[in-house]
Amino acid sequence: MSALPRCEHSDEVQPLYPNVKIPVMVCWGENDTWIPVTKAYELTDALPGARLRTIPDAGHLVQEDAPAELLSALWEFLHEMP
Repeated sequence: MSALPRCEHSDEVQPLYPNVKIPVMVCWGENDTWIPVTKAYELTDALPGARLRTIPDAGHLVQEDAPAELLSALWEFLHEMP
C-alpha cells in the first residue's frame, strides 16, 4: 500500500487507523479532482473492516454533488448495523 496523501490535518492520526474498532464506510466521489479516488481505496485498506462506496458523478464535495446518492449509501450502511 502506498502512503496516503500528506495532509497536515490528518497526518498525526493516520498511525491510529489500525486501532479503529467501529464500523466505517468511506464515501468518495468518483470524479474527485482534488484527491483522486485511488486514495479512497488506500484509506479503506488502512481502516480495519472498512467498506468503500464510490459515488458516480460526484467530485470532492459529494454532499453537494450527489446528496441523494450519499444519503442512500449512508442509509443502507446504518441499517446494516446490529
